[in-house]
Formats: sequence, structure tokens, C-alpha cells
Amino acid sequence: MTDEIANLTGISCQKFKCSARGLLLPFGIEACMPIKLRAVLYFIFLLYLFLGIAIIADIFMSSIETITSKRRKIRYPDPGEKDKYLTVEVRTWNDTVANLTLMALGSSSPEILLSIIEIVGNRFEAGELGPGTIVGSAAYNLLMISALCISAIKAPETRKVKLYSVFMITSFFGFFAYIWMFIVLSVISKDVVDLWEAVITFLMFPLVVILAFLAEKNFFASKKIDMDEEEQTLILTPPERDENGSPRNFRKDELLQFLRDLGQTTNLSLEDKAQLFAAKLSESMHRSRMQYRIQGARMLTGGKSLFLNLPDKLQEIYSEVHNRDSLVVDQRASLVSRTGDEEDTIDPDDHRVLIEFSTTTYAILEREQKVNLKIYERAIKPQPIDGNFPGEHTFGRKGTLSKIEVDDDPRLAILEFASSSYAVLEREQRVTVEVVRYGFVNSVLHFRLDTIDGTATAGEDYVKLSEEFKMERGQQEKRITIHVIDDNQWEPDETFFVKLSLPEGEEVRAKLGSKTIALVTIINDDEPGVIEFEEPITLVKESVGKAEIKLVRVNGADGRVSVHYRTKDIDAVATRDYEPSQSEIIFEHGEISKIIAIPIINDLEAEKDESFAVEIYDPTGGATIGKHTKTVVTIINDDDYKTMANKMASLVQVDMDKLSVTKTSWGQQFQDAMNVNGGDLETAKFGHYIGHALAFFWKVLFAFVPPTAMAGGWLTFFVSLFFIALLTAVVGDVAAIFGCLVGLKDSITAISFVALGTSLPDTFASMIAAKNSKSADDAIGNVTGSNSVNVFLGLGLPWLVAAIYWESKNLPFTVKAGDLSFSVLVFSVCCILGMTILILRRFLSVFGKAELGGPTIPKYICSIIFVFLWLGYLTLSSLQAYGYIAWQS
Repeated sequence: MTDEIANLTGISCQKFKCSARGLLLPFGIEACMPIKLRAVLYFIFLLYLFLGIAIIADIFMSSIETITSKRRKIRYPDPGEKDKYLTVEVRTWNDTVANLTLMALGSSSPEILLSIIEIVGNRFEAGELGPGTIVGSAAYNLLMISALCISAIKAPETRKVKLYSVFMITSFFGFFAYIWMFIVLSVISKDVVDLWEAVITFLMFPLVVILAFLAEKNFFASKKIDMDEEEQTLILTPPERDENGSPRNFRKDELLQFLRDLGQTTNLSLEDKAQLFAAKLSESMHRSRMQYRIQGARMLTGGKSLFLNLPDKLQEIYSEVHNRDSLVVDQRASLVSRTGDEEDTIDPDDHRVLIEFSTTTYAILEREQKVNLKIYERAIKPQPIDGNFPGEHTFGRKGTLSKIEVDDDPRLAILEFASSSYAVLEREQRVTVEVVRYGFVNSVLHFRLDTIDGTATAGEDYVKLSEEFKMERGQQEKRITIHVIDDNQWEPDETFFVKLSLPEGEEVRAKLGSKTIALVTIINDDEPGVIEFEEPITLVKESVGKAEIKLVRVNGADGRVSVHYRTKDIDAVATRDYEPSQSEIIFEHGEISKIIAIPIINDLEAEKDESFAVEIYDPTGGATIGKHTKTVVTIINDDDYKTMANKMASLVQVDMDKLSVTKTSWGQQFQDAMNVNGGDLETAKFGHYIGHALAFFWKVLFAFVPPTAMAGGWLTFFVSLFFIALLTAVVGDVAAIFGCLVGLKDSITAISFVALGTSLPDTFASMIAAKNSKSADDAIGNVTGSNSVNVFLGLGLPWLVAAIYWESKNLPFTVKAGDLSFSVLVFSVCCILGMTILILRRFLSVFGKAELGGPTIPKYICSIIFVFLWLGYLTLSSLQAYGYIAWQS
């Protein structure tokens, strides 16, 4: 071949290195190129081929999605009425069967076809590239994709495998498939694949599908199948249809509810509102593994997204509407957590504590019923001084009387408060308590004052006092000022305690009298205001979505106040014409108006004007109710709303149809192929333009593939499969020649470059599924299934064909174990370790009891372990291939 090229070109060239490695390549012009330049060009060409495979695989997966999404009608017993039946639609394809057959074929088609083409191209002799790619792809899928999916979910969110029985079956066969490969090549018949071994390998493919299907249907479970859960898988309510009879992806009541949630946003056009609702539907709609796989490929190539992307302005509004309910729930939970920890108030029937206290103080406590028993018990207990309690103090106990013994020693002084209760207006901002001394006064005394919360709180209602004071010789009284905080917040009169005690060492010079606890009452003097409706009558259109009724606060705005409101029927009926409401409106300090929003229901029926009332009651925070305690809301019929709603519904359906993977015409395919982001330039990013520019040739070329709407998707299926086979054949040649040029063995090229290139779309697909799906099934649940299918179909089919061929010649089908058996053995060990980690993650709380996500540190530790397992697999396989590790297969 080299001589022929030299003769044709008339140029004396160097030896044409690696010229015999490919089926279709190399080109003759390469003969005179430097080897380094050829290696670089082949590497770039290999990457470009992987890009082309990703695009045609997108079309291939779209055909599979069209095929498996077909539905059929069945008659189903009406659960509401006896002897009646409902006509319902069910999916023709079972999800598990679809994922393990057409879906697995779609995602693994390059690896499978590479193995088949290599054997057929080598005249039914086994090669290293196909089997090596299958093992390398399995290692990358299980280890690297799992690592990325575990860490892709924001902490502390988790994703758990839902169909766990199916996952365990596919996991077992995903491991057993490679053990079986090792047994066939190295144990039963060394370096030979007999016909019966090839038959068993191929027949394991339908066995996996059948067992997984039975597991999904709880065939192996001891518990009884939940029929209610089974009924949920049916579409019991037929889809609504538009004026042309075409089914819609949503129901009218969902659209009306969204408009109510959106509120009266007047600066949005009808098209904007339709986009927002379509985004809501897109986010909540069920997606299959095929759709995630298609989205992964389109992320690489700047193609049209299957997720509705909104412009920045609409995205902000959508996020606000989307988060509104969760914020309300969080606020309510916060309120419950604050009010749920309220301590029990004094109950004389349950708590009887005998204390020496003044009659006035006891009367106040008994009247208000607001001072907590635990707080008062804390007040009469001694306070620690430098972390220690005075030795002579004892704690009062139930059934005993704490009594102070007064010594008749004339040199002993007695200290107590001048009064056991004090009162102060909040605006005065200070209160003075007085400590008096009786008995011996010709000595210097020290005493402590400590404030203790009652219904008033230190730092909010008064400034905490915890200090030691001195009374000089001859001094019989001392006044101490405590500062009160004027917060402009109306609240009931509040109280706190001041406790008198003696420091350690003062007991020899003084004793405490009977008035050792003083009660201070802070009298409120704020003006919370009067609350009333601004207007006694409110008119709204039936199409308004929400009636907004204004409340005003007059004659004062001090503090935080609230008022309750409720709706009452007049001739409008709650739940039919409007949503009944009974709640509380809160005015913060200084706020003078609030809006009550009542959802109005549009039933799209012509009817007379109807009315209901909204009334306010039970004000809090010291506020009172004004003269307008009630407003009458009249709902005016809006005849043009039906036209507007129908128009918006049509716009929504157009937006949803754009997300469909089904293409109806060649014109639509070429339009999507030649435009960035499928023509949606408003939401296109810089990456979309780069991907589109690189993939433009492939997009236009594969736009000639028949649209998926033809022949139910099957025509697209077979034509795109042909293109994948063609590209895979070229990939095999390019990978083999590239490996030869850079000095890599085929087995290493297969488990690294080729495996990584064919698995890249699956990587993006799994990460998208991990973030957007509610379970981990679509992210990692299909990895184990694909790994088993790769062996049973990707090796079983070519082995079966080759074994039959060599059996007809009475010769054995030789498959050298060599590097392959070592690679399989290392992968099997990594598989056991990886699956052990996934199982432990499901059952240990430290990982969040889920396969994916969880607490930050544990999830990253797991991801790092998976990455090191993959790197270890590549390293050990490479060392063995180049003779650094001795291995006898």
C-alpha cells in the first residue's frame, strides 16, 4: 500500500505508519504527514466524531421516546359507580422494559455496534477495541457518573431509588455479567468461546428484562400489591381538548389557579403569562430517562432544550410565584415554633408554692395570670456570685415555708426594699427602687440587685441590672435607677422582678428583711391606632383573579398590631364563586395600610352579579376597629374572559409543543438544526453559540433523517441506527490508528478515550436527572441496567454470530483473555466496592439515607472514593497491559 501511494504521488515518503489498522481509514494523503501531526488530527477527528454520535444519538433517542410514549385505550371499572366503566389511556410500553431494551440500546448503541462491527470487520475474529470499550464504559458509568450525581445535588437534599427491587436485580446482573465474561474466557474454556457459552450470554439479556419486569410488579414481594397505587398509574381523567379536538397538556382549572397565584401583574402580556404557565408545567411534568438523555446531548451541541427557559425578567417573576407557597409554610412553621414553646401560666390548682410576698404583689400576679411559675421560682432562688452560690441560702421546696430568722443582736443591720411593688410609664424610660436599712447603721454594707424577667424581657423592655452596691456608714436608704426601653410597640402592661441579696461575707453584718423581691410594672403609653376598611363597597371583575381589598390604620401607628378577617356569603357562594378566607392581617410599626386578597373563581358561565362580605374582628396589640368593619365585594360578570382564557390556553399549548421530541416535518428539523438553541435566541447563552458552531455540520446532515412523526418513530429508529453504525465504524478506525500513532494498546485506548467519548452524553443526562427528578432511578438506576445489557447484547450477539460461523467450519472461536480478563477482574472489585457504598448510603443516616445527595461532607467523601476507584481501575489496567503487573489469564 505504501509503494502504491508513493507511485501515485510521485513523492518519496516515509514508511506509512499504522496504515493497516483501520477498515476504512487511513487516507492516502497521510503518507507524507509527520506522525505527531497525524496524531493531533486523529485526536481532533475522534472528538468530532463523538460530537456527531451525540447528535445522531439524540435523534435515535427521540425516536425511542416517540415509540415508547404510545398509549392505548382500555376499559376500566368506575370506582365511583357500580357496573360502569371508564375508558382510560395507559402506556403501551412498560417503563422498566423500555429502559432495559430500547433505552439501553439507545444509550449503549455505540459500544454495542463497535463490538459487532469489529468482529465482522475482522472476519469474525475477536478484537480488543469493542470488548475493552464495553468494560471501560461500564467502569466510567458506574464510578464516575455515580460520583458526579452524588455531589450534583445541593445539600442537604437527597434522591432515593424508588424501584429498589429493580435496581438490585440490574445491579446484580451488572456485576454478574462481567464475572460471567471472566469465567467464559479464563475458567471454562480458556481463550475460547463455545457456541453454548455465546447462546447463554445472549439469552441472559431477555432474562434480565423479564426478572426486572417481575420485580417492578412486586412478583417477588411477600406483601400484597396496593391496588390503589396501581390505579394511580392510569390516567383516569381524559385530557381536555382544544377547539380543534387536539388534546392539551394541562387542564383549564390549573390555568385559572395559576392566574390567581400570579396575581394582578398588569405589566405582563398574554404571551408572557402563557410562558410562565408553560414553565410551571414543564417543571412538574413527568420525564423519562430518554428525555434526560436527549437533553444531555443537546447541552453539548447547543440544541433546543427540552426544559422551558424563560427570559431573565420572567424568570424572576416565576421564581417569586414558585417560592410564595413555601415561604408561607416556613413563616407559619416559624410562628408555631415561637408560640408552641409558651410556658404554662400559674395555675393555683396545680402549683402551690408558699412564699413570703406582699399582698399587693400576689394580687397583681393572680389578676394578670401572666407571670410564669418557673420565672418566679427562679426569682426567689439565690443567684450565683462568680459561679458559686452563698452557702447559707437554701432553695424553697413544695410544702415548706422559707423563713428569715431575725437576730436580736444590736450590731446586726436589716436590709429590704422600701416597697414590694413599683410602677412606671414606658415613656419615662426609668424607674427608681429604694433599699432601706434598719437596726445597726454604723457600718459599711454591700448588697446586690439582680433583675429577673417576668412578662417583660431584658434587652427589649428594660435594661438588665446585675450589680453590687454599697451603703455608707450612717446611710439608711439607697436609691437605684433601672432604665426602661420605650419601643413604640403597644403591648399589655408588663412586669419584671428585682431581687435583693447579700454578697458572700456580709451575713455577719446584715440580714435580709421580708421584702427581698420587688415587682416593677411597666405601664404602656403607645397609640396603636384604629383599623377599618377604606371603602364599604368593592367592585371586581370575575376575571380579576384576586379581589384586593384595602385596610387602613388611622389615629396612630405605634407598635405591631393585627386584626382578623373572614368572608361571608351574600348571594355569591364560597368555593363556587370565590375562595373563602379566614385569617389575620398584621400591621408592623408605622404601617398604615394593608391589602386583603380574596381569590375570585371564574367559572366561564354567564351569570348575574354576585356579592359576598368581608368583615374584620378581634384586633390585637391595643388597636381598635373603626366604623367600616365590613365591606361588600360585588363580582361583576366578565364575558370577554372566556375568549382571553382560550387564547392563553392556545399559547400555552404552543409553548408545550415546542418541548416535544416528536418532529412533524423535515422543514421543522432543518429549522431547528440551522438555528442556535432551536431558534430560541432570547434565552440562548454563549455556550449555545459555541456548541452550535461546532455541531452545525452534523445537525444539518442528520436533519435528512426522516421525522419521528413518520411510521410512529420506527423509520427514524432504523435510519438513525444506520448512521450510528456508520459513525461507529469510523470511530473504531480512528481510535485504533490514534492509539497506534501515540503508542497506546487497543485495550487502553478502549477503556479510556473511546469509553469516555461514548459515555459523555450519558454523564450530562444523569446529572440533569439527578437535579430535576424526584428519585435517583433516572440518574443511576439505569447505569446498572445498561452495564449488563452491554455485555449480554454487545458481546452476546457478536459472540453468537462468530461462534456459529466458526462452528460451521468446525473450528473454535478464539477470544484471547489477556488484558481483557485482568480489566474485567479489576472492574469487578471496583463494582463490589461501589455498590457497597451505594447500599450503605441508602440505610445510614450520616449519608441522608439515600443514594444521591445528603450532607455536604459525606457526599463529597463518597464522590472522591468513586473517582479514586475509577482512576485506580485505569491505572492497574494500564500497568498490566504494559507488563508492569504480571498476569496469567
